[in-house]
Amino acid sequence: MDKFLKRKHDSSTDSASTNTSNVNDDTFNDENKIKKVAEIIAKQLKPYTIAESLILPACSEIVQIMFGDDAKKEIMKIPHSDDTIKNRIIHMSDDIEKTITNKLTTNKLYFALQIDESTDISGIAHVLGFVRFIDENKIVNQFLCCKQLTERTTGQNVFDSISSYLDKFNITWDQCVGICTDGAPSMVGSIKGFTTLAKKKNPNIISTHCFLHRESLISKTLPITLKSILDKIVSMVNFIKSRPLQSRLFKKLCESMETQHVCLLLHCEVRWLSRGKVLNRILELKNELLMFFQNEDNTVFISFLTDDIWCVKMAYLADIFNYLNSVNAGMQVTNTNMYGMQTILCYTFIV
Repeated sequence: MDKFLKRKHDSSTDSASTNTSNVNDDTFNDENKIKKVAEIIAKQLKPYTIAESLILPACSEIVQIMFGDDAKKEIMKIPHSDDTIKNRIIHMSDDIEKTITNKLTTNKLYFALQIDESTDISGIAHVLGFVRFIDENKIVNQFLCCKQLTERTTGQNVFDSISSYLDKFNITWDQCVGICTDGAPSMVGSIKGFTTLAKKKNPNIISTHCFLHRESLISKTLPITLKSILDKIVSMVNFIKSRPLQSRLFKKLCESMETQHVCLLLHCEVRWLSRGKVLNRILELKNELLMFFQNEDNTVFISFLTDDIWCVKMAYLADIFNYLNSVNAGMQVTNTNMYGMQTILCYTFIV
């Protein structure tokens, strides 16, 4: 500390007496460090990582300037508080929610909802809501809410959850002009579906079926021969990925052969793009898989990978899903509308 104060005193004295740039090298180094701190503050303004990317680096630089490297090492030992990050995320979420709901309530804006119900890996059901509205001649798409369904996941439960959320902010169903959902019975049921219950509150609501869900349903209708190939590929992946020892051995084999990828991808029905990615990865690592199964003496998988007709069908299936994935990703764009989606789908079927 005395060293820092002395250096600061010497610099101020030189400036007051001579008003020139005759300062020592240490002062230049300190100025560079201060500039570095300023650059960190300017570039790392990301609230969700503010503790690890802004506060701690800035404090460590300040402490290093004032007390030296030993003090910096002690500062770097400070753990990042989970509560600090959690509270910051909660504040961000509350601010977004407050901004959106205030616009809808104060200006009585008409809006459209996109509702989907899903269950996470822990078995807890959630209903997700996205909102779209026009604000000052701009189309705004924003995440609205995520509500947990504690009991059943029927249309009535979904409707009660969304309706209670809208009532909390004094948003009426009369402002809702459209609802987009998937084709699940709990959403589009003619008696107790979510859209049916919403139309009882506002008969003018227009309900639509999500384009992405339609495209996903189309990709599930595979011929038996192609469906069996996909099942066999999933079995190969599970044979390796479900066993930690096999995964490590396969990774070591790929590293020894200097391949671009060293692991396989798991297929998940919820993630629509996973099938195409799994198939492409299998094609890229086909030779490595064949060698691995030969080492494991797995005659079943060896027979598939050495069959030229089977491999051609696998490549054909990979091309199909690769094309469907590109269409799916092309429809997940911002600032578009129903006509743009229809254009993409029509172009798909024409090609």
